[in-house]
Amino acid sequence: MAFIGVIGEKQEFELIKNNLIKDMNKNELTLININKKSIENLQRVKFATIVVLNSLEKLLDENISLNNICRNIKYFIINSDLDIKQNPFWNISCNVITFGLNQKSTVTYSSITDETMLISVQRDFETEKKEHVEVGDYSIKIDKNDRTNLHEILVKFILEKLYY
Repeated sequence: MAFIGVIGEKQEFELIKNNLIKDMNKNELTLININKKSIENLQRVKFATIVVLNSLEKLLDENISLNNICRNIKYFIINSDLDIKQNPFWNISCNVITFGLNQKSTVTYSSITDETMLISVQRDFETEKKEHVEVGDYSIKIDKNDRTNLHEILVKFILEKLYY
């Protein structure tokens, strides 16, 4: 079982968690929302992956706690659209995967319709099973209600590729 820490708003966290559970129907991943209230209690959890959606500014005064949590992670997934003025992740050495609307992101999207999204992988990355997700376009089906949750869809895509 892999522990995935998600730094973001509760609503975004719930969207990712619910969509992963609904689509994958597996209990191999445990998603945990990391926020200012929970960060001290999570110091001993061995996370495999940390996902940064947003809200990093709220945790900047928790530098030591963030670095402790991120010390032994394998994957660091971060929203490349964030404007980070101060980087609290100075001591992390792992696989970094960026996502967002930024053209330099590892994973972005090319187009979106009512029913599908074309996700573009611009740099390959290695999965948990030592397979490579190749550079290219991947078409996925989306629910009409999810079309406004672009970042959450990209994170879900990355996590599915990494762990399934």
